[in-house]
Amino acid sequence: MKSRVGVAALAAALCILGASDLLACGDKYLSSGRGTRYQRPKDARAASVLIYADPSTEAMQDARVQSALKRGGHRATTVQTLEQLSAVLQGGRFDVVLAATAAAATVQHLLSGADAAVLVTLDSSHGERKLLQAIDKAVEQHDRNTRKAQSRT
Repeated sequence: MKSRVGVAALAAALCILGASDLLACGDKYLSSGRGTRYQRPKDARAASVLIYADPSTEAMQDARVQSALKRGGHRATTVQTLEQLSAVLQGGRFDVVLAATAAAATVQHLLSGADAAVLVTLDSSHGERKLLQAIDKAVEQHDRNTRKAQSRT
């Protein structure tokens, strides 16, 4: 009888001491299956992106740009000429215009108005992560510009 009580007490003590919920501040990141999540925040908004892919620039011809935007949850539309770009900008509402660095001045001239899209330039050295961060910052800037324009009216 005493041996059964001793075994039960030993088993209870091992269960209490072996509980994984009693971790110190940061130890939870070291235990298996509980790593830090490197994902986009839930408050990040999907952007409507207009890509100006001039055939003379190689940076925008890469299919990785469109696939990176799609994985990031953004909607992308691609145009190849300045005429198409100006027509689409007049007819649609876009948050961000993505263009090669060489065409930035021309595209910035086309962007005007209170709810104008924010220009993000891209060269061939940009990685996927930097592109998505730039898009997220541009969306925040677009939203701030829109709020300022609405508060003025």
